[in-house]
Amino acid sequence: MSWTGDPGWLADVLRDAGLKVIEHDGWRNRGHGDFRDIRGVLCHHTAGGGPNDWRVVQYGRRDLAGPLAQLVLEKDGTFRVIAAGVCWHAGRGSHPGWPTDNANYHTIGIEAVSRGTPPWDWTPAQLSAYKIGSAAILRRIGRDSRDCVAHHEYSSEGKIDPAGIDMNAFRRDVQALIDNPTGDDMTPDERTMLKAVHKELTQKYPSRSKYRKDDKPVDTLAGIVLNVDGRVHEDHVEREALKRVEWAVGLVKREAAKGDAGAQAVLDQIEGAK
Repeated sequence: MSWTGDPGWLADVLRDAGLKVIEHDGWRNRGHGDFRDIRGVLCHHTAGGGPNDWRVVQYGRRDLAGPLAQLVLEKDGTFRVIAAGVCWHAGRGSHPGWPTDNANYHTIGIEAVSRGTPPWDWTPAQLSAYKIGSAAILRRIGRDSRDCVAHHEYSSEGKIDPAGIDMNAFRRDVQALIDNPTGDDMTPDERTMLKAVHKELTQKYPSRSKYRKDDKPVDTLAGIVLNVDGRVHEDHVEREALKRVEWAVGLVKREAAKGDAGAQAVLDQIEGAK
């Protein structure tokens, strides 16, 4: 199964995957004609490594008119959506299931910002977004990680990009994200239980005191428990202080010195009983 036609959903799919997205003006109508069926993602590096690499991708070079790829991936993990139409990024080459020397009409190109030479300048945020974005696109078009291909794997023209990335490991991570986009291994029952626990911990409840003013919610279960713990401990310390237990008197004096009225009242009782 493949998607046929231009991927007007690119920005939404990437954003739904939790990625930062910049939509360039006019991207939905930019390209060298319309896609046929989309069969995969072709991974590149820009060979520049700077903040303005996207300009070359969008506007092209003297020898090649832009756009040169649908997407640009910045070093901070932000995707720039450049075009929805066909882009000149693939060149000549082949890959199983793709038409020879004609991948431009069947693949989405991602140009990731990198100089492409050692020491490698890939950032963790960029590599993570590269995998998440590739997985989201492949999931949307109904393909698996076998159709996530490096330009150097496809090309018959000696391309090296994206240099510095182990594509076998990259594809393993992409496939894991396709299979489990939420990144967890919980069962549906476990997710239901987690939601129930979250509700119990965050929902506010009314007081159970017989002296309560009304039945309006006052705190979460955790807050109520901690408040009860606090009151029980305070009562214990104050009772011991009234018995003139040294450690308890010291704690009451400490709080009274901070201006606590309750502690001062207990201290007054202790002083008045002398």
